[in-house]
Amino acid sequence: MRYLAILFFLFNSNNAFCDSIQKWTDASGQIHYGDKSPPTGATNKQKIKVHSRFDESAYKAAMKRNAALYKEVKQIEKREKSRAKAAEKRLDDYFKSLDKKSRELERARAKKHRLRESERNRTSIKVKRSKPATVSAEKNKSIKLN
Repeated sequence: MRYLAILFFLFNSNNAFCDSIQKWTDASGQIHYGDKSPPTGATNKQKIKVHSRFDESAYKAAMKRNAALYKEVKQIEKREKSRAKAAEKRLDDYFKSLDKKSRELERARAKKHRLRESERNRTSIKVKRSKPATVSAEKNKSIKLN
């Protein structure tokens, strides 16, 4: 029974392991590909051979090329990442310098404002001192007269 099942499997799996592909054109002019034989109304029937041999040396060469390309891509990614990091650092430094300049400008404005306020205060103190001095002199005159 086992032999019969194995034999049945081998006969039915022949199309899965075939090494050729059928190409044909149907009645509407469309080209079809398949591993089964074309239908009876198909034209331009061709059998395309597929090489099922596995070339291990070509595979190893392709893997080496892929590994080299992968390594190159990783190096490029690393280089771009470091460039992006450097650009980000430059941008941070630029913003820090802008912040520093902004603080210096604010300090200069505050200093200028304090100087103006002190000038106003000096002027108002001079005016206040001069007014009471005249009033006190008048009081002194009035006191002396009494």
